[in-house]
Parts: sequence; C-alpha cells; structure tokens
Amino acid sequence: MQHTVESGMGGIENRPHGIVGHIRQHRRIISIILACIAIGLEIFYSICAGSCSYLRGTIFGIDLQYIGIACMALIILLSILRQDFLNFLIISAAVGIEFYLIGFQVWYNTYCLYCLAFGGIIFILYIVNFMRHRLFYSLFWMAIGLIGFALVFKGSVTPTYTYAFLR
Repeated sequence: MQHTVESGMGGIENRPHGIVGHIRQHRRIISIILACIAIGLEIFYSICAGSCSYLRGTIFGIDLQYIGIACMALIILLSILRQDFLNFLIISAAVGIEFYLIGFQVWYNTYCLYCLAFGGIIFILYIVNFMRHRLFYSLFWMAIGLIGFALVFKGSVTPTYTYAFLR
C-alpha cells in the first residue's frame, strides 16, 4: 500500500502507508533476516539432545535439516535477485510441507521446539511475502508441497540409539 504525497519540490513521491506498507517495502530484507535465523535454528537442531533427537526425517535419503537449509538459502538468493513471485511460490510450497510436518508431530505426540520455530518462521515468511492477487497460485503450491512431501517423506520418532539397536 502506497500513499502518494506531494514533495516540497513539486514532484510526487510514494511513501508506505502504515506498518503493513513498511513491511511490504522491506519484505526482501525481512525475508533474508528470517531465513538466516531459520538456518541458525537448523544448526542448533543438529546439536539438540532433547525430544527432537527422536524426530528424524529424510527425503530421498537426504536429512530434512539440510533440505531446510537449502530452502532458506534459496529464499535468500531469490530475495537478493528480487524474484518476488518465485519466492512467494517456494514459500507457499514450504507452508504446505510445514502443515504436514506439524501434523506428523501432533500424530506422534512428539514435539521439537526447533522444528516448530522453523515452521513459525515459514509462516511469518508467508505473511510478509503474501500476494493477495496470487492467492490461487499460492494455494496450488501449498497443495503440491503437502501432497508431494507426503509421498516422499520418510520419518521416524524412534530414539537414535534404539533405532540403531533394532537394525
């Protein structure tokens, strides 16, 4: 949302209107900061010794934490390159994936604060980058993310030492 104001020199300048306008104006830098925080969470997750050590997941044999880091790196790159629509689609697919992963934790009643915080960042990224006029595309990519992820995700809630023992 822009507010048009006459400048002192007789020209017209656009200024953001309210907090939403400021967020929209700075969405790329906000996205980069949030993605960096999410990468930090993934690094902390790798040293977690709590209940999150029970939660494991892979896609095609690649650990989810590396996929999460790659996704955040892509969001940073797309933000730098000003590819707003493509970035919005990637984030939309990530929202669908997060719905699945949160459901996975609820189903097994095992929660990881790092995973939930990462998911929270994904949802905030979605809000910050939301394009109302692209809602259909967003919902489509959320569904693709949710369904596609459900087909390729391999997860477990077994403690690592028990899992190794049962092999």
